[in-house]
Amino acid sequence: MSGGEVHHIALDVTDLDRSEAFYRDAIGLTSAGRDLWPGDGPSASFVLGSGEYLVLCEVAEVRTDPPGLHTRFAVPHEDWDALVSRLQGLGLSMHDDRKGGLRAVGEAGLNVTDPDGHVMELELHGPATFEVPAARRGKVIAGQIEDFPIGSVTRIPAGQFFLVRLRDGFLAVSQVCTHMQFAVTYQPEHYRFYCPRHRRKFTRTGKYLPRFDDDGTPPLRSYAIEFIDGQVVVDTDESIPRTREEVDCLVAAPGGSEPAHAVFSQRRGPSSRGAGDA
Repeated sequence: MSGGEVHHIALDVTDLDRSEAFYRDAIGLTSAGRDLWPGDGPSASFVLGSGEYLVLCEVAEVRTDPPGLHTRFAVPHEDWDALVSRLQGLGLSMHDDRKGGLRAVGEAGLNVTDPDGHVMELELHGPATFEVPAARRGKVIAGQIEDFPIGSVTRIPAGQFFLVRLRDGFLAVSQVCTHMQFAVTYQPEHYRFYCPRHRRKFTRTGKYLPRFDDDGTPPLRSYAIEFIDGQVVVDTDESIPRTREEVDCLVAAPGGSEPAHAVFSQRRGPSSRGAGDA
């Protein structure tokens, strides 16, 4: 079997009326009716946003779910505040079970338990979650060219970026993950950037390293670099999206036949070279 679609999720409940009221009035799901599946006993069904069904099946006794088992609902941005207020008004216990409290910008999550102990994970991905904003700190002087040895990756807190220097030049890499808006860190022992929110990994030049199948996460964004009077100056007012073909485009440092003042634009230019090894 190469694929397929989810048709329904079935949950056992001991009191159909009570559980139907919970999912309708507290969670806010749309009822599809009772006993839609002949021969399966008493049930109540709800239609979900993509056409799937949540089916509550009445049984005499519900087995306790193992630790970690939950049903996740992606809540539309416009419905989130009303849902939280409704759950609070009903006096239901809620908590964010995300380990370490790691949430992307614009993301929120709550766990709530239904009358039979089934855990519902409610998650919001707002518009800001998928934005990749620039630091907007203006032009930041990272330091003198000689301050950055070949092979180094240096975080510049003032500009919220990493300055990478390899054999063929410099690259200013935004610290914002391009999967969801969260800050990446650099792991020197692996020569890569890492985002702890969803364990995304990127090379030193920002190329995405998929764990399994490539989900299309774009490279980390970069910033324009200038070399002025021996200093590395980075313009953080605009983060530059890059294609996979451009990800190894570096800015050559001035010296020899190189120009004394080099600028990296949004696309590969004459002052840029392919990335070499450290």
